[in-house]
Amino acid sequence: MDIKERMKKFNKRWSIVSVKSYEESFQKFKVRILNILKDIDAHVTKESIALFCQYYGIEEKWHRQIYGDRSWSTNIGDRLFEENNEKEFYRLVEVILSLDITSEMGYRHEYIYSKNIILGKIIEAIELSDINVSIAVAKEEIILYPRGEKNLDEELVELPLSFLDEKSAEHFIQGLQFYQSKKFIKSAESLRRSLEEFLRSKLNNKKGLKVNIIELQKLLKIKNLDSQIRNTILQVFTFMDQYFNENSKHNDGNINEQENEFLVYQIGLLMRYINYNI
Repeated sequence: MDIKERMKKFNKRWSIVSVKSYEESFQKFKVRILNILKDIDAHVTKESIALFCQYYGIEEKWHRQIYGDRSWSTNIGDRLFEENNEKEFYRLVEVILSLDITSEMGYRHEYIYSKNIILGKIIEAIELSDINVSIAVAKEEIILYPRGEKNLDEELVELPLSFLDEKSAEHFIQGLQFYQSKKFIKSAESLRRSLEEFLRSKLNNKKGLKVNIIELQKLLKIKNLDSQIRNTILQVFTFMDQYFNENSKHNDGNINEQENEFLVYQIGLLMRYINYNI
């Protein structure tokens, strides 16, 4: 049992109500991140620093010694320190993790600084913090998105990213990114396309979602899977296809955050089941 869960159980057992505000929780998380990334500028390429400044529309500044030609940047660290908006801070962390971070080896020929080391520390900071953010890693993509239930996130968001093919993973990641930025219609359409590409990959064809729902049903029957489960899967797929047609593919629906979250989990559940059985 980790420290966070142990303290939750202790507080519940002793009827202790935390008086810490959410803002205080976020500020503690921010301090953790600042400590992890305190010298990040020294570990990214000059090209990445320039791209970072361009992305945020800030003037690129370099500090120089009075004597000699040494210069150093604090552009990224300063921007990180100055950001107090919670969601923008998460976006900033995601942008930093997309930069070209160089690795450094110690005297014993082991890595003492690398993107993977930083990532591990940030994941730990997220797990220790009572904040509304989760992190998912898929190949070269690192995404921060609103936190749901921990077990659901692990099984229905993070797990699919480990087995999706390149095309379906790309759309699934976009779906999470649009969900994070509250572009719910675009998120729904990306999730639909992820499901469509996933079925094409599994069924080895280039057919559309509606046709492949029928093809999937045939294959599940050939594999002699339970008829009630097959019918349930067919109904869910059919409802999903209809929902996408009415709300994201052909028309712009009125999708709210709760519906978008449901779609993320539902699509993840469907793909998880199919991956295990086909």
